Amino acid sequence: MKVCEKCEAEIGGKDGENRCEACENGKRTARNAKAKARRLAMKDVMESLGLTRVVGAMGGVYYE
Repeated sequence: MKVCEKCEAEIGGKDGENRCEACENGKRTARNAKAKARRLAMKDVMESLGLTRVVGAMGGVYYE
C-alpha cells in the first residue's frame, strides 16, 4: 500500500497520487487548527486558575 506523504495514512489510488483526499482538500489541517485552538483555550483557562500542566506516565495530559 502507498502512504500519504503528508499524514502517512495508508491510501489506495493511481500511481502519482501521493496524498490522501483529506490532505488534498485541506480538511485535516482545518480540523487540526480547531483542535489546537481548543487546547490553547483550555490551557489559558487552567493557567489563569493557577494550575500547572502535567503529562502522566501513560501520556495523558492533566492539570493539578
